[in-house]
Amino acid sequence: MQVFEHGLLRATVDLDTTTTVILEVFRRGKRCFRVRTGMAFAEEAPTLCTKPKVTQRRSQLDCDAPLYTKRAHCALEACEAVIHFGPMRLHLHLSEQGFAFRWESRFDHPLTVLRETFDLMPAGTWQYLHAYHNHPHRNDPFQNSWESVHHLSDWAGIEPNRLIYLPLTLLSDHTALSFTEAELIDYPGLNLQKHASQRHFSALMAPMPKAIDDSGRRNAFVVERHNFLVQTQGRRTYPWRICMMAERAAALYDNDLPYLLSRPVAGDFTWVNPGRVAWEWWNAWGLQNVPFTPGVNTATYKAYIDFAQAFSIPYVILDEGWAVDLDITRIIPEIDLPELISYAHQRGVRLILWASWPQLTDRQEAIFNHYAALGISGFKIDFYDRDDAFIARQLYQTAEIAAKYHLVLAYHGIHKPTGLSRTWPNVLTYEGIFGLENTKWTGPEVNFVQNDVRLAFARLLAGPADYTPGAMTNRHRASFQKDYYHPMSMGTRCHQASMFVLYDTGLQMLCDAPTAYAKEPAYTHFLAALPLLWDETHALPYSHPEGCLAALRRKGEEWVFAVLNNDQARVVSLPMWLLPRGAYLVTALVDGEGVTEDATRYRFEEKYLTPEETLDICIAGGGGCVVCIRPHHPVL
Repeated sequence: MQVFEHGLLRATVDLDTTTTVILEVFRRGKRCFRVRTGMAFAEEAPTLCTKPKVTQRRSQLDCDAPLYTKRAHCALEACEAVIHFGPMRLHLHLSEQGFAFRWESRFDHPLTVLRETFDLMPAGTWQYLHAYHNHPHRNDPFQNSWESVHHLSDWAGIEPNRLIYLPLTLLSDHTALSFTEAELIDYPGLNLQKHASQRHFSALMAPMPKAIDDSGRRNAFVVERHNFLVQTQGRRTYPWRICMMAERAAALYDNDLPYLLSRPVAGDFTWVNPGRVAWEWWNAWGLQNVPFTPGVNTATYKAYIDFAQAFSIPYVILDEGWAVDLDITRIIPEIDLPELISYAHQRGVRLILWASWPQLTDRQEAIFNHYAALGISGFKIDFYDRDDAFIARQLYQTAEIAAKYHLVLAYHGIHKPTGLSRTWPNVLTYEGIFGLENTKWTGPEVNFVQNDVRLAFARLLAGPADYTPGAMTNRHRASFQKDYYHPMSMGTRCHQASMFVLYDTGLQMLCDAPTAYAKEPAYTHFLAALPLLWDETHALPYSHPEGCLAALRRKGEEWVFAVLNNDQARVVSLPMWLLPRGAYLVTALVDGEGVTEDATRYRFEEKYLTPEETLDICIAGGGGCVVCIRPHHPVL
């Protein structure tokens, strides 16, 4: 048995069979979980030697992170080890933020990966925050949109034999864990399933596609699969299996492991500009009282561009509808794209185009070259709906080619992020989240405000998420209803606003219509001016998936405190104790009087505070707040 330690963590590694090992991880001396892991190849039986060589070192993971949403600089001390089992190597990472491992193969010939063993055996009693696959295409659980409501339950409450997304979060009174992966390169995604008769989870991974139905322009469905995961080179590393670890759930929100364990960026990406986006699809091109017919046409998009200019929003997106039958080489006659590009550039606004991913397959170079030359700044690429190795290759290849032409990307209809945005920072956001678009077809049977909080302790731990907040029609659950063409949000206006601070993304949509925002310019200017990239992030200790997410974030000299609340009203205090000593000017966006009857109600408060003072904030059920805190330097 090999033993590795760092701070509060201890990990042991022991042979299980000739092809698998058992990892046990302890925190403060208490066992948290066991993992049985190993790999099987068609060409080679990778027998693990019984007396492996071990190399171990203390390392400092230290990097500037100019395009990382959580902080501008990351630093983490770790114990790193490599166990040499002959041609197979096992890499380990232990740090205050958690535990991770990955396999490496060292064969001089190509490999066909038949399977990867990953049996996760939690120790003790936990609450499990989890989400299942939804609406599988053609009864294939590996083909779905990766958007599901999150459940919190004990072990008995988890349905067996269903595909469970990562991150999977485990909570107890004294420990919080969340399992995910990073460096998903040329390899299928890791999902889990609970065994009905045995108390553990096992890996569920998509076999390589064998036959594809690409007769439609929107999707490319797998109709037959091989009996292997991937055919790949013999000398390579495989994805990191990560367990983020902390004393309490709040600290998981601050965790950087998926980012730090991913391949660093290579090259100059100073041209990448994260920003907000005026978006038309959610509000159904819902301009009101305009002298033209709103829709997918040049006049409508000019109105969105004017709105973006007025509120200093850097991007406007042309979502689905601008291309003839989704063929992105043909533009509908109602759209004069060169005119729109010129109109936008004159106003300091950039345009992003929507595309379904099959339209780009094997022709990214030509498409990106063409539209970049026209003046387009990026693409939102949709309907991947798979996480097999082919898609993993596609994501990295597409990001690399887009970077060549200085195009930013948003990946939609996609699984959770796995660190690609560190390697290719032009990929600004991912979907893979039960986001606001679901309010168009989902009614009050789903408690959106509760799920919004849970997302922060599960899906958001993996990386940036395009939730698309900003609804201006807000309802409490009792009066909420689904409406495809006139959608609304559940919870208060401030619940929506808090996501602009707390939901990490490099490309953030403003989901509602420009004419709705223009009625409340002070509110809209306030939202549009909030930072997307932060220098520091600190979740408050009382944050919990069954309560609220509260965090303090810094950009330059300005601090922003935000709370995203579930449906239980609460009072929170501005955490002045976390700030440098001094006087501050505080501008607070809070739930307004009468908000329990009318969820759109909010108010702005402004006051000066010294370190000796405090500010208590009443948060409505389904509510939130955003508080901007600026140093006050009185004129002498």
